[in-house]
Amino acid sequence: MTIVDRQPGLIYVSRHILIMIRRVLAVCFTLTVLGALVGCGVPKGMAKRAARTARVSSGKLSLQVALSSAANQNSPVAVDVLLIKDKSFLKTAQGLSANDWFVKKLQLQRQFPNGMEVRSWEWVPGQSVKPISFVVPVDTQGAMMFANYASAGPHSAPLPVSGKIVIFLDDDDFTIQSK
Repeated sequence: MTIVDRQPGLIYVSRHILIMIRRVLAVCFTLTVLGALVGCGVPKGMAKRAARTARVSSGKLSLQVALSSAANQNSPVAVDVLLIKDKSFLKTAQGLSANDWFVKKLQLQRQFPNGMEVRSWEWVPGQSVKPISFVVPVDTQGAMMFANYASAGPHSAPLPVSGKIVIFLDDDDFTIQSK
């Protein structure tokens, strides 16, 4: 009798397991079909954007800024860092002085609307500046820094697109040191 009692339980468990297996297989099949339908319908442009998004940055740029107590003849210093994406604009930017950049800034941003990302700050002499870090987009071709000094001079310099940089804004110009 013990054997007979266990057989109905085994049959019930076996049917229950078969039903569960069928449900799992149905869900897997449905997901496979949906995946195939969605995968076939992805435009090439979207796939390229997804690939670019997967590789978002070419690195992180960290700036450590210090100012002299008499920087810019004891006047605030405007500083722009350009992350340049357009190769033709990169050549243009490398030929600009800081004065040219600040005078033509709006015009150049209109002329190259997708060609650059501009980070801007203004500091007063002797100001303590917290470290600045940001991610550099992967399509960045180069970086430039412009400091708006009252004194004559180019006051511009290329920057690396990743790493740590120490910038010292002195009385009449700035210095850059890569770490």
